[in-house]
Amino acid sequence: MYLIIILLPLLGSIAAGIFGISIGTKGAQKITSFSILITTLLSIILFIEVGLNNIPVSIYLFRWLECEWFDIGWSFQFDSLTVSMLIPVLIISTLVHIYSIEYMSGDPHNQRFFSYLSLFTFMMIILVTANNYLLMFVGWEGINLCLKWYNYNKIWIKFNNYYIYIKYKFATLKNIYSLKLKSNLRIGPHNEDVISVIIGSLLGDSHLERRIKGIGTRIIFEQCNRNVEYIMWFHKFFSEKGYCTANIPKLKIRIKENSNIFFHYRISSYTFTSFNWLHDMFYKNINNKFVKIIPLDLENYLSPLALAIWFMDDGSKIHNTVRISTNNFNYSECVSLSKIFKNKYNLDVTVQSSGKNKGYVLYIKKNSFKNFVSIVKPFIIPSMYYKLNL
Repeated sequence: MYLIIILLPLLGSIAAGIFGISIGTKGAQKITSFSILITTLLSIILFIEVGLNNIPVSIYLFRWLECEWFDIGWSFQFDSLTVSMLIPVLIISTLVHIYSIEYMSGDPHNQRFFSYLSLFTFMMIILVTANNYLLMFVGWEGINLCLKWYNYNKIWIKFNNYYIYIKYKFATLKNIYSLKLKSNLRIGPHNEDVISVIIGSLLGDSHLERRIKGIGTRIIFEQCNRNVEYIMWFHKFFSEKGYCTANIPKLKIRIKENSNIFFHYRISSYTFTSFNWLHDMFYKNINNKFVKIIPLDLENYLSPLALAIWFMDDGSKIHNTVRISTNNFNYSECVSLSKIFKNKYNLDVTVQSSGKNKGYVLYIKKNSFKNFVSIVKPFIIPSMYYKLNL
């Protein structure tokens, strides 16, 4: 029973972390919550046996470090103090697990969250039951690492992508080193920053493309050669998170109207079925042609980061006003954008024509300029400061 109390949260964490893709979100939630609940019930029995009857128990698993003058092992002590501390730790952890099922329902990394939550509980048990300072230090540092690792997407995304990739390749008996995954097997963090960058770039120069007979969607980022540092920032941001290849984008040449030569960079993401909702939100099928539109619920997604990305794509400073091009959108859509600016950020915006058949432009008034700069400046990359004359 003593070892079960220690190991059961760890087993739940391993099940949710390694097999989370197979068992799904509900499976990860049930396994981790049930393992913590059983651990809590056993700790109550342990409290009656050890705490009330004052019968301490020591468990020695194996020798860890041995030297001439000290011998440290993996050993655990269950006495009145230990079992008294286990009760509140495990009860609170159980309540947190149960509460998180609903509270974290909208999080795209439910399996990862519950895996780290159970691992956090395991480390707390190690901290409480450790029979020496070095083992107690392991529990303490493990707690800190659990808090840090949940927000460290890079390692987790690579692990998950490799897991899916190996599983898929073994199933199809193809070359295990191929990166050609089916779009429905690809996952991404899709956290707030990623969605904000995508939303901001879609308001600007980027576009979405339906692929493979509508099964998946990919993102196309394009920038002129003047903004090479900006496009490289885009590439680093998405390649590190597993959204596109690590190959550096190359300079391309395109002949535009009147034989003008246009030098630009282009980044294409992998195809994701989990991007289809973005395509449905930003595009409308008109006469069998997808036309970009302003989503009705854009205000919910226009974060300061998204606003900064949009400005770096299509914005500039003219005197003490900010100009943002909206050539893809009609007048009513631009008016709705100006209302979003006002409602969400208290920015006064006017809509003006760019000329005949050239669309419309948003102008942020002088009285809102400082407010706009304070909102977007923390997210502007240094190479794009020139757009604010900084």
